[in-house]
Amino acid sequence: MTERGLAGVLTRRFAQVAWTTIAGYALLVVLAFAVAAEAVLRRSLEHSADVIQSLLATYADTTGGPGGVMPAALADRLLGMGGQVVITRTTVGVGGKPEVYFLSPGMPARRLEGLPTTASPNDVPQVLLAMIAQRARWRFRVLHRAVGVFDIYIVASRQPYLVALGALAAGAALLLPGAALGSGRGARRAVVAALRPLERVAVETQAIGPAELDKRIRTPTGQSEVTALADNINRMLERVERAHRALESFTADASHELRTPLTHLRAQVQWALADGRSESEMREALMAMERELDRTAKLVDELLLIARGENRRLALAHAPFDLGSVVSEVKEITEAMALDRDIDVRLAPVEALWAVGDGERTRHVLLNLASNAVRYTPSGQITFALHRDGTRVGVSVHDTGPGIAAEHVERIFDRFFRVDQSRSRSLGGTGLGLAIARLLAELQGGTIAVESAPGKGSTFTLWLPAAGRAAGG
Repeated sequence: MTERGLAGVLTRRFAQVAWTTIAGYALLVVLAFAVAAEAVLRRSLEHSADVIQSLLATYADTTGGPGGVMPAALADRLLGMGGQVVITRTTVGVGGKPEVYFLSPGMPARRLEGLPTTASPNDVPQVLLAMIAQRARWRFRVLHRAVGVFDIYIVASRQPYLVALGALAAGAALLLPGAALGSGRGARRAVVAALRPLERVAVETQAIGPAELDKRIRTPTGQSEVTALADNINRMLERVERAHRALESFTADASHELRTPLTHLRAQVQWALADGRSESEMREALMAMERELDRTAKLVDELLLIARGENRRLALAHAPFDLGSVVSEVKEITEAMALDRDIDVRLAPVEALWAVGDGERTRHVLLNLASNAVRYTPSGQITFALHRDGTRVGVSVHDTGPGIAAEHVERIFDRFFRVDQSRSRSLGGTGLGLAIARLLAELQGGTIAVESAPGKGSTFTLWLPAAGRAAGG
């Protein structure tokens, strides 16, 4: 299914909105004109009725009956009004039957003929309207007003304003297509101009390939929303570039780290296969191969652990645990690791602290920190201490080793990074311990901080979320 372009979609929608708005406005103008004209017509009829009502006060029936004649003054005024005016007078005839007489200018009252025998005075307006308007009743407006025994009927034609209303409606109907066409073209130009910065961002983004990850989209774009989008894309490109560099570095380092034991294994195999090797020499070669295989297996396990952790596929508990007991256990293991060294392992006394996380993974992190401390401290002291900082609890591992230079502190958590490559490999390190420690800490919602200076040792502190007081008992 082919998708429509954003410019076409927006243009169509804007044109629909413009057409609906213009048509609605034209209809509203026509209706407003009709309502205003009808109101003016009604006010005119009311005014005429007021004048006639004031003149009826001068009416006198000189004969004392319904056959009287209207005064000449009233007749002249009615004739001068120019409209259709009918004045009726209702009397009670023989047998109590109501009889309606109509008065016209300059003529005696005459009985209204054509009323049904059962007609009531209320039927008179309909009869008069039928007589005056005949078939096209909608073209006339009739005003009825009762004044004592008289009823005033004033009829006015709607034709004058109906003509103007028709002309207005016809003009609107003729102008609407042109207005809609113009608004559509204007909407398209506006949409194209509005989308131009977005199109530029799309073109520049498309031009960035794996070899151009250092390029960035130009900002500002002239539109705040598009500029925000471009800034987000630039930040994403920075993350992708960092990840790409890290992946390249990781691939190169992993290849190097795996190539070294494989080369050693190949050399051992070739040496063992040579003629004249004694049984003891063969056994020594096999033991060397076993050590390399163990080291390689450890490296692969650590790489798999990092991969599962970064893909959030590493199962971790999230429950309160006694941080003090974990530190005590790690201290005992550290003492065992430092048996052949002149190292004093201590644990500063502190109250019981409870953390939220995975106790076994926390033990793994602290063992990595402790093994590094033992590995790089020929002699001296390693001290464990527990801390509380608001909603966090922490464990610090301090050693009196050589320390770390400031330019290396920010990189020690990178995978395969070693301050001294040859010395670290000879000490049995893979360069992944601190990377794994930081990853496991972050997966538990914690962090690892480091303070170090050459000649002053190093202090690594693991911070984790603190558990509630109830968890600690």
